[in-house]
Amino acid sequence: MKNHTGYNFLSDKDLIEHLSEGDERAFAEIYTRYKTILFLHARRMLNEDEQARDVVQEIFTTLWIKKKELQVSTSLKSYLFSSVKHKILNLLLHQKHVVKHMQLMLTVYDLGTASTDILIQEKELSQRIESEIKALPARMQEVFVLSRKEELSNREIAQRMSISEETVKKQIGYALKILRLKIKLILFLLALFSLVQK
Repeated sequence: MKNHTGYNFLSDKDLIEHLSEGDERAFAEIYTRYKTILFLHARRMLNEDEQARDVVQEIFTTLWIKKKELQVSTSLKSYLFSSVKHKILNLLLHQKHVVKHMQLMLTVYDLGTASTDILIQEKELSQRIESEIKALPARMQEVFVLSRKEELSNREIAQRMSISEETVKKQIGYALKILRLKIKLILFLLALFSLVQK
């Protein structure tokens, strides 16, 4: 049995070996060793701190859950960077999927081919989104509305509300995180609407 002291001196290969045995200290060392550079990598791709933190957290959570069947064919660093990249690409594809359906619905309405029933459903959907925005905490709601509806920059919002740009950024991130859960329902309904049109 290997000595479990001085984990910071262990190689990545040794840490993976310990991790596969359920060693929490090996996992803690991997987390300490890579959390910052993975976050910076994720933030460069997403340009959004909150989402970047979520991605990195999910990567490490998955690493611990799947520790026994972990297959690292390259280096641990390459494996983690690749995991972050794939996670973010999937996230971005999902967001593009949302935009694609939104654009489809706008095209249908611009062409005037939507039925009365679908127009009514779309109106109800818009009202539901508005309701969810109004359900946000007061300051978060105000920041979100100024950003998305009035299209003010973070700096302009910060000046208007007498708060820091960082606070504005965090509030928008929190709002998007809350509303993201509602997008799944929106996606389903938009996909349903598009199928009706075919």
